[in-house]
Amino acid sequence: MTNLQRDSSYNPNRRAEFDINVEEYLLKLKRRWLPALSVFVVTVGTTLFLTSFVDETYKSEGKILFKKNTPNALLNLGENTNEFDSLLNTQTPLSTEKLRMTSEPVLQQTIDQLKLENSQGEPLKVKELEKKLAIEIVGGSDVISIEYKDPDPIIASKVVNTLMNVYVEEHVRSNKSATASADSFISGTIPKIEGKLDTLEADLQNFYEKNQVVDLQEEKKNLVTEIGTLNRDISGVGAELQGKKAQTDSLQNQIGLNLKQAITTVQLSNTPQVKSILEQLGTTEAELAQERQRFNDNHPAVGSLLEKKQNLNSELQGLIQEYVGTEVSQGLLQSGDLKENQVEKFISLKIDELSLQTQLSSLYQYQQAYLNRAKQIPRLEKQEQSLLREVDSARSTYKNLLENKSDLDVLVNQQTGNAQVIESGLIPEEGSTGRIPLIVLGVLMGLFLANLTAVLLEMQDRSLKTIAEIKQRFAFQVLGIVPLDVMQNSQGGLVVQREPDSFASEIYRMIQTNLKFLVGNRQPKVILMTSSVPGEGKSLVAANLAAAMAQLGRKVLLIDADLRKASQHGLWQISNKVGVKDVVAHKTPLSQVVTQPMKQLDLLTAGTIAPNPLALLDSPEMSQLVATARKEYELVIIDAPPLAVTADVLTLSKLTDGIVFVSRPGVVEHESAELAKETLQNAHLEQQVLGMVINGVKPKEFDRYSYQSKYSKSYFPSTNEGGQSKTATA
Repeated sequence: MTNLQRDSSYNPNRRAEFDINVEEYLLKLKRRWLPALSVFVVTVGTTLFLTSFVDETYKSEGKILFKKNTPNALLNLGENTNEFDSLLNTQTPLSTEKLRMTSEPVLQQTIDQLKLENSQGEPLKVKELEKKLAIEIVGGSDVISIEYKDPDPIIASKVVNTLMNVYVEEHVRSNKSATASADSFISGTIPKIEGKLDTLEADLQNFYEKNQVVDLQEEKKNLVTEIGTLNRDISGVGAELQGKKAQTDSLQNQIGLNLKQAITTVQLSNTPQVKSILEQLGTTEAELAQERQRFNDNHPAVGSLLEKKQNLNSELQGLIQEYVGTEVSQGLLQSGDLKENQVEKFISLKIDELSLQTQLSSLYQYQQAYLNRAKQIPRLEKQEQSLLREVDSARSTYKNLLENKSDLDVLVNQQTGNAQVIESGLIPEEGSTGRIPLIVLGVLMGLFLANLTAVLLEMQDRSLKTIAEIKQRFAFQVLGIVPLDVMQNSQGGLVVQREPDSFASEIYRMIQTNLKFLVGNRQPKVILMTSSVPGEGKSLVAANLAAAMAQLGRKVLLIDADLRKASQHGLWQISNKVGVKDVVAHKTPLSQVVTQPMKQLDLLTAGTIAPNPLALLDSPEMSQLVATARKEYELVIIDAPPLAVTADVLTLSKLTDGIVFVSRPGVVEHESAELAKETLQNAHLEQQVLGMVINGVKPKEFDRYSYQSKYSKSYFPSTNEGGQSKTATA
């Protein structure tokens, strides 16, 4: 895989578009080379003429080094103090010093000390001196270079050295003043910053005490852990509570008692009175069972026991109703282990359920407390960060002030600035006229103006000049390309008729072959030839194409349907006295009107000009003419007017099987081509277009687009360089 394939941004279509645009640009430049060359020569010549008047000048250069030891560098106190550095990101301290060098006081002192004058003998003005100076920052260093040009080398050297000395002295005075101001500023600021720092630290401590904060980050971690643990505990206790509740509900449904009734039942079953009744009931039941084995229920002994049992049960139920308040199964009062376990188990489970509910409620309370604290954490963090930033800023400022105070104590007595001359301006020995840069600039300007001239001339010419432009405008299949020399060779007669074995004739035979294969099984019998505008050679192409098909043995009829501007009779050099008008208007038989300029080819000329050609073409007689031609000929070619001129093409298209479109570079314009395309679209005729013949192509462009030209000499030995046969030229 190539690098371009691995790069997702690579687009072959963009590369193709770039190549096409470059090629189009070069073609435009080639077409307009003469006026472009003229503009280039005039521009360069004018530059050479003007440079002959340039005087020789001498350049002197000096350099100043800057060191960072000014009081401004010590006053980096943060956001809440005055800033002495550059306010813009695009500026540097050296940029500021560069502007100070060209300030009016520095330049005026230089002029006064050297008594500089202009060419009129008047004192030199500040603006005039500034224009001659070139002050630049040496890249990647803390050095500023000062250059001055003058016809006198001594003055050039003096100006540079004087300017640097004046600036350094001014810089020293400025630094002394700045140092004193900085010392006063720091001395007065230290107590204020110290008091502000104490206040901010107190506010931070009050914040911690008021909100019970020790370490918010650690507290946040603990809150997350505790809330997670509480969620798990709540989930576990809730699940256990649901289990207990299900068991108690099941036992409660079995015994039919609530917790209070169950406790009362257990307490009642343990009383001596109930125990006595239960024992008596047990004894009575046993005796009753024995008596029933001996007597029936009507026996007095059995009846007596039944009455005793009933009395005991009534007494027992009375006690239950009095203490429990609801009916209780006698079995629940028995002292058997199973029954006793059911009631006691219910009481135990119910107590466990109440305990779990209490525990779950407590867990929810803890959870809510932790959640409330967690909601406060972001606000507390924001307040803490704000307080910490203010404390850190004040603490850092206070520390810097203390450190800078000690440094300023040293600078107060310092007598030098941070600017140092490291290279004085020497007297130059050689001068320069600057002609070469001016000449280079003139050449570049000439190239620009030459290209601009070519582009402007091309913009004024609205014609489609190349095959590529025509193919881009019309999306039709290209049936063939006819070179310009072949078209011009046809001016003395039809080349296919005159030179049947020439390369030019083969071009038209290739067009009819392409037409045959492009349409496939649907071979058209009636073909309409048209173009965008007059002058594109569609009549000449129609005549040569008809001749080429006739030479192949097909019976062809060529109809000149351009009744307004007929041309076929002139191409074939025959009479135009009778033609389409006579067949349509006078109903003259077709056989009496056609002529046979060559074997297998009949020609129906337009005839005399009719007052209303469209009425003739849109008549039933015209339809009958085409229908008759379909039966008698193998192929009918109709030479029609251009699309954008009349409505004749739209009328004739209804009678044909397809349209062959002819276009010529340099003749059809963008607007005409667009109008022809819209006409086809509006009339829904685009599907009827069988293909396009590009006519009158220049030889060099034809060589790029057609392989035929490369092999024409091999297969057509008689073809010379101009595309004409030797027989024709002879």
